[in-house]
Amino acid sequence: MRRALVAAGSGALGVAAALTFALAMWHRHHAPRPAEPPPDCDVGDAVPGIDVSYYQETIDWRRVRRAGIRFAFIRVSDGAALRDSTFDTNWAEARRAGVQRGAYQFFRPEQSATAQADVMIAAMRHRRRDDLPPVLDLEVDGGLPLPAVVAAATAWVDRVRGALGVEPIVYSNPDFWRNGGGDPLAAQPLWLAHYTRACPTVPAPWTAWTFWQYTDRGQVPGINGNVDLDWMR
Repeated sequence: MRRALVAAGSGALGVAAALTFALAMWHRHHAPRPAEPPPDCDVGDAVPGIDVSYYQETIDWRRVRRAGIRFAFIRVSDGAALRDSTFDTNWAEARRAGVQRGAYQFFRPEQSATAQADVMIAAMRHRRRDDLPPVLDLEVDGGLPLPAVVAAATAWVDRVRGALGVEPIVYSNPDFWRNGGGDPLAAQPLWLAHYTRACPTVPAPWTAWTFWQYTDRGQVPGINGNVDLDWMR
């Protein structure tokens, strides 16, 4: 459950430009879809991708691209202190292989939102124009009430947007918002995590997904073991 393409204050246009770029690259190369069939829900011309961290260990990015993968979100850290040991290698090798890349950070609401945002900002200072926007991975509450979690997440989004001039993506799942409360984040593009063979449930206040992580048990040549599979619409 993402550049100068996404300017602050005009995030929707920027995300659309990045997705247009990815779709153009997809059709230009006529690559096959990944071997695993898509869920029953029709995703149309959505672009296939993955998201990875050190759990995937060493990745053969050229094989990944030949398998039909066209984008990847790569974990930069878990909170402020735990930097992903494979980020730098994956970030460089994904681009070298021709896989469009973006960075995500597992957000710890109980930690400083500013410190966590600064880790992402430092990692993305030299991002390329065709890189996907940075992602706030919001799936735990850290023992805090939801309003405090949302306030911390909003502070992260504001700081990253202000520093990088891009509109961050929010990754989350329907269960996290079962009681509502996400309105301050409603303007952010949604990367939805919902493992289902039917159409995914988009939680309010969002009305559509931009990215959909539809399984955590995908198999992709070039990666040992399971990997998350995603669509970009």
